[in-house]
Amino acid sequence: MAEAEAKDLFQKANKKAEQKGWFGSRKYDEAAELYERAANQFKIAKAWANAGDSFMKAAEMYTKENEIDDSSQAYISASKCYKKSKPEAAVAALEKAVAILIQKGRFHAAAGHQKDIANTYETELLDFEKAMASYEIAAEWYSSEDSNALANSCLLKVATFAAQLSHFDKAIQIFENVASGSIDNQLTKWSIKDYFFKAGLCYFAANDQIGASKALERYQEMDPSFSNTRECKLLINISNDVAEQDSDSFTNHVAEFDQLTQLDSWKTSLLLKTKKLLTDSENDLL
Repeated sequence: MAEAEAKDLFQKANKKAEQKGWFGSRKYDEAAELYERAANQFKIAKAWANAGDSFMKAAEMYTKENEIDDSSQAYISASKCYKKSKPEAAVAALEKAVAILIQKGRFHAAAGHQKDIANTYETELLDFEKAMASYEIAAEWYSSEDSNALANSCLLKVATFAAQLSHFDKAIQIFENVASGSIDNQLTKWSIKDYFFKAGLCYFAANDQIGASKALERYQEMDPSFSNTRECKLLINISNDVAEQDSDSFTNHVAEFDQLTQLDSWKTSLLLKTKKLLTDSENDLL
């Protein structure tokens, strides 16, 4: 019943959009209201794609009336509906909303929706290059509004994807910058060892033994407490194992660490890259 009513409202909206009022003006505002009513009925019927289409039409009507705030909200509503079944359309709708928010100088709100775009690329479309780029844009906008904690959370996502995509220099720079900015912050200081650990793993995965050794010294100077962590000790052991080209020792050190502090899939993938480099190096000596 709701879907039938929605279709009827949608048809009425189409007619209203073409209808001329006094002096030949179009009744776009009335059409927009009908499209939104149709969208809400489609939502009740769980016809999500149709609901998204209706909100998109409403947004077009609001744009023609120069009601850009309403247009932006309609695009956001469309995106939420599309996300149920058409993630590509969800991204496209949200990008239109973001463009309006940027035009109005609402960078904090735009950053939040840009983050949603990144999340859709990450979890629905599995396009990590675009996810990384979207999180980076969100970080820039949050930073411009002095929302440093939110900016850093996006930057850490960028670093995570950068490492997965073998952009190790980019990942290292972000992890180190976020760590440096966290040293004097009591709320984030506890996370520094993880940032240093991740950066260190990136050095090894990039086959940069010299850079890793210098970084380890620098990390311990920046935060003396890092020296006593299990993360620092593992990085030192890995550095020694790589220098001695001892893959068996490397495997044992990683296994010992994992017994007490389980390694996640991201860290494990970098360690596997390091082990392959180490094994290949050993084979070259045979």
